[in-house]
Amino acid sequence: SHRTLILPQLGAPGVAAHEVTRQAHFKVKYGPVRAADIKAFLAAGLEATPEMRLVTFKLKDRVVLTAIELISPFKYLVILTAVLWILNLLGLHLLSWKGWYPYLGAILIGGFIVPILLPWIPGRIFAWKGWLLGVLWATFVNIQQGLLPPTPASWERAAANFLLLPAISAFLAMGFTGSSTYTSLSGVLKEMRYAVPAILASASIGLVFLAVVLIRGL
Repeated sequence: SHRTLILPQLGAPGVAAHEVTRQAHFKVKYGPVRAADIKAFLAAGLEATPEMRLVTFKLKDRVVLTAIELISPFKYLVILTAVLWILNLLGLHLLSWKGWYPYLGAILIGGFIVPILLPWIPGRIFAWKGWLLGVLWATFVNIQQGLLPPTPASWERAAANFLLLPAISAFLAMGFTGSSTYTSLSGVLKEMRYAVPAILASASIGLVFLAVVLIRGL
């Protein structure tokens, strides 16, 4: 009964509307941003209100997207935990709540807390936001575990926390740029150019300190 194809507004960059008309003989009409507004859009005679054209990124939107961002890191955390548990059964006691929860916290900070608090964390760079909260978390962990102020027996573990935990949270926070409306492709590439080497360097040095601590513990 019609020859009109309604497409999402944000799909416009990927569609050559004139080619659709030429090849399929359908007229392309760009609808609202959100599928929930399609019913109202149709009722209004295919006319979108300014609110239908507006892209929002409120707290609810960010909460929904965090679930997607957390799937991958939690998968690897479960695998690592299983490996350490098997090693525990073999006599290498490397798995403990004291050594495990700091990394769980770093994952939650980078993949959940940073997206939730995104507009209120100082700075524009996502990796910086994750690193900043990661440093605060590492400070809390070190104080809670009695590693601060550092001593000859504790400084290596404290250093490992300060290097590894912010690196994890910064990396996961940086990954949220792909789900955000705040960034552009050029901005993401620029951030990665500087953030990725810094994160890798911090994590690598932190792993060295952690390895020293674990070897001494054995």
